[in-house]
Amino acid sequence: MKQRLLSNIFLITMAAIYLMGCNFVDIDTPGLVDSRKMFADEQGVDDALTGVYATLKKNELYGEHLSYGFIDEIAQLYYNDYQATPTPLTKTYDLQYLDKDVRGKIDRIWQTAYFGIYAINNILQHTDGKNLAALQQYRAEALALRAMLHFDILRLFAPTIAHPDAPAIPYVTSASHLPSPRLTVAKCYRQIIADLEAANQILSTTSQKKRTPTEVYINGYTVKALLARVKLWGGEKEDAAKYARMVIDGPYQLVKEEQVLQLFMGYGATSECIWLLNSPKAYIDIRRVFYPARSTATCNMVRNNYKQLFNTSAFTPINNDYRFQAYFTQTNWGRPIVAFTKLYDKNYDETQQWQDGRIPGINLIRLPEMYYILAESVYDTDPEAALEALNKVVTARGLLPLSLKDMHTLERFHQVIADEIRKEYWGEGQIFFTYKRLNLPMEGLNGKIFKASDEVYILPQPEDEGK
Repeated sequence: MKQRLLSNIFLITMAAIYLMGCNFVDIDTPGLVDSRKMFADEQGVDDALTGVYATLKKNELYGEHLSYGFIDEIAQLYYNDYQATPTPLTKTYDLQYLDKDVRGKIDRIWQTAYFGIYAINNILQHTDGKNLAALQQYRAEALALRAMLHFDILRLFAPTIAHPDAPAIPYVTSASHLPSPRLTVAKCYRQIIADLEAANQILSTTSQKKRTPTEVYINGYTVKALLARVKLWGGEKEDAAKYARMVIDGPYQLVKEEQVLQLFMGYGATSECIWLLNSPKAYIDIRRVFYPARSTATCNMVRNNYKQLFNTSAFTPINNDYRFQAYFTQTNWGRPIVAFTKLYDKNYDETQQWQDGRIPGINLIRLPEMYYILAESVYDTDPEAALEALNKVVTARGLLPLSLKDMHTLERFHQVIADEIRKEYWGEGQIFFTYKRLNLPMEGLNGKIFKASDEVYILPQPEDEGK
């Protein structure tokens, strides 16, 4: 198999770019990083991890494509009619994965993820056996990051765990330009769990260096939240519920009703944020994608039936979804349109002053997901407990509580969960994954229905994979 990972020299050269200002350059071989110097002390390891977090913020990963961009575009949340002929964006909505423009974007997701994985493996290899003060904590962060990147690539480019023996993706555990074999879905899942459990063990038993602000870095609660997410995907519902409860019992709290109006706008979601990427420049791309001065061929406009998706006809003074008010803004680009403004702080764009006490960035894990995971994990054995968990979020968002009759069958429950996640996580990259995991169809534009299938839910791997 020929895996499309970049060579050691290229990757290490790129790492040097991230570490500009650090004295790790090999004088004898210009352009390369001297790993002996880089990993000789705690600061060097910290800097190397900072490079990995910087990679996560790239547009090809969570800086756009795997948060508010490509992954939500294929989840059928937007439309664009700026041009009468097809564009790369409209072909993305139409799931034309093999189109050269769409395929190029998909390939870059794969390549950038494995670039990040290479950098992580480089850290793990060069710190193995070393005895530095905060080393074990840094290694735990690296293991969790490696697991998360592989998990999202697995969710995009392979079948679900319902097909455990199907060929999936390479799970790369060494910093080498040599190809890694494609594993089955089940084997990838076990590797992801092994990395997360190792990280959890370290963070549960080792004194941790204080990393401030804590939500910017992988910490013990982040790892438990990832374990809950991955265990639910893998069908290990008892464990998923266990880890979700651990996070719910942690230092996080759902905001109440009208506070949702100030929860996002390009910032960490205050008391609900478990982990975010600190990205002060993200607003530039968010403005380009959602709130330009006028309509363009590359901006996303909110699909016309968004009111139906939020069931606004049922709103009353005591049953009013504050997410609906917080996410969308009526505006005019030569004609009335609805813009998605959940992630955009217009005040900052005008004043260049961030709100005091808030971190600009992209939320990667928030507390509501843990309640959804708990609800789904216990539904089969305790529907009332599932209802209670689900209603924690529903009522916090200003809506009247659901009842058991709203989810009296498994099929109906799955639809309720999917609808709720779509309302909560619009713009955060979780909706497509939810519909794929639950094997549900997606409603496209103009009444088009994308039935659950491999063609819809499995992205093509780069063309030189498997050759």
